[in-house]
Amino acid sequence: MSRRAEAVYLAGAIPARVVTNGAGVALALAAALRLGDVAVAGLLIFALNIPSVVAAPVIGALTDAVRAPKRFMLGAALVFAAAMALAAFVGSVPLPVVVVALLAGGCVVPVFVGGLSAWVDEAMPGDHARGFAVDALSYNIAGIAGPAIVAGMSALLGPTGALLALAAVMVLAGALLQRLPIAGRGGAADPRSLARGVARASRTLVTHGPLARVVSAGAVVQLGAGMMPVVAVLVAIERGLAESAGGLLLTAFSIGGVTGALLGATPAVTRRIGALPARRVMAVCFATTGLLTLVAAATPTFLLAAIAIGLSGLPDAIGIAAMLRLRQQESPADVRAQVFVVASGARVAAAAVGAAVAGAIAGLNASLLLALIAVPWMAAFPILLAGRRAARAPETA
Repeated sequence: MSRRAEAVYLAGAIPARVVTNGAGVALALAAALRLGDVAVAGLLIFALNIPSVVAAPVIGALTDAVRAPKRFMLGAALVFAAAMALAAFVGSVPLPVVVVALLAGGCVVPVFVGGLSAWVDEAMPGDHARGFAVDALSYNIAGIAGPAIVAGMSALLGPTGALLALAAVMVLAGALLQRLPIAGRGGAADPRSLARGVARASRTLVTHGPLARVVSAGAVVQLGAGMMPVVAVLVAIERGLAESAGGLLLTAFSIGGVTGALLGATPAVTRRIGALPARRVMAVCFATTGLLTLVAAATPTFLLAAIAIGLSGLPDAIGIAAMLRLRQQESPADVRAQVFVVASGARVAAAAVGAAVAGAIAGLNASLLLALIAVPWMAAFPILLAGRRAARAPETA
């Protein structure tokens, strides 16, 4: 794999994912400052996020079927940019119009979160494991940088300027993605063909055991990830710090994730990891993240907890790269984008459920809640090992 191919991919993927990760921050600030109503912020963020789950199968089918996927990505970038530009003037533009625009923008988010990953092998041909390690790196960088960059932009430009800047960055990302060496897979984009594609992808996700286990394990761990923002605040309070200190735990995990992704993308580490079964790498890494979270729950001080949480981000990033590699290996080429998009949507939905659960049980001891976060991560191990036992059964019969 050439370093140029990696650079081209990252140049388009990182800004697109920074925008989708950070848009919620700018929307919240716009609602608070332009309307003086924080409650509206929740409505705007919900309108942007919910279509990522609901529209995922159709968007995935379109991504698989379109003859010119790069033009499709550019069109999706323009739709999202238009939504950000309209939202920049919320208060001047009627709220229902902004909500509709954000719903449309949310529909195309899966093109860049999940859908783009389905083209990794074509965009970065050669070293399969390294390609997905590079892709995982883009997710981790965007995850930590997106909210921080948007918060800084909002401070410098105001929320209106920040949303307009996000629109411009997304258009730039769409233009950069035109340099990817990818082409259509020969599908048909008429409604009947799309419906057949969605049905086939759904059957594959449900009936193909190895893929179903990978998707299930990837979603289950997000229950813990979704709980973390709420629990982090409670841990800070329990250990005698201000609520805002909870953000340090989230930052520590993100920094650990970026570090793990960088390590995973180095040639020496990629070769070692690529020589191992991806399922085993995913299972062990996610279980290790869970064990380190348990260590964090048992530590006596906030600093030690933050260190343990930071360390837990390292194996998580490597596990995500293995998860992406398994999705590619186990999904048929003609429905691959649908598999990636639906699997990503399942992770988003699971994170939302985790956040709701954390809110409902927030009265429990904070250290106990932190220990509960470890359970979904560790549950991925038996989910994935069940596939190994099933695969061995015919050999021993």
